[in-house]
Amino acid sequence: MTLIVIKTFSGDDINKLNQDLWRTIYTKGNELHFGGVDEPKNAREIFAVIQLYGKALQDLYEGKLPKGWKFGEAANKVYIEMLKDANKGEQPYTYGERLHAYPADPQSEYVYDQMFEARCALIKAIEDKIQTNRICGVLWSPADIRLHDPPCFNWFQLRLSESNKVSLRILFRSNDAANAVFANMGAVIRVFVDEVIKPAGGELEEVIWTATSEHICLTDFDQVEALIGKVPEYMRRFLK
Repeated sequence: MTLIVIKTFSGDDINKLNQDLWRTIYTKGNELHFGGVDEPKNAREIFAVIQLYGKALQDLYEGKLPKGWKFGEAANKVYIEMLKDANKGEQPYTYGERLHAYPADPQSEYVYDQMFEARCALIKAIEDKIQTNRICGVLWSPADIRLHDPPCFNWFQLRLSESNKVSLRILFRSNDAANAVFANMGAVIRVFVDEVIKPAGGELEEVIWTATSEHICLTDFDQVEALIGKVPEYMRRFLK
């Protein structure tokens, strides 16, 4: 039996968080063979829970990315626009559409603005001083299982902890640790703070980011090894 490796990370320094995440996946991750028959991929993965607070939140909100990343702030800006734009165009879905115009009834044109509803619910929770855990939203639709490239970003929750302090919880079914996760984080933080948390009078205190498959493709190992150093394959078993 091969059980999935489950790891938690917590901190306010995106460089350290990134190094710890990469090192853990590289040295302790399970082998993963995924993608499709026409486009198979090989990687190493863990189930990751990443808690961010303090300076890490500010850095990511400002579009900063950790050392060692190939893609700079341009990647962050692209992700922000993807989350803000409700128009999916010719695509089967976009994150912006699912957040701002969720197709609540496939048989009609009615759509559901989850960001607006989340903001209204957060305003009421702050006014009522209720530590609610009911402000949740989904980006997954059951029909997505048929798609060639279904959404990786699946669920969110805004949890009011005390006064106006907000904990933002995010779930990804699949997350690329070498090329996506911190750019994803920065975009999600920016959009949720600007559209939901700040207008509601809240203050983002932490983000808890869960990825059921936080992975690094074997094709990105050179990038990872340049930052954390290379570990010979025969030594990996001693590090698990």
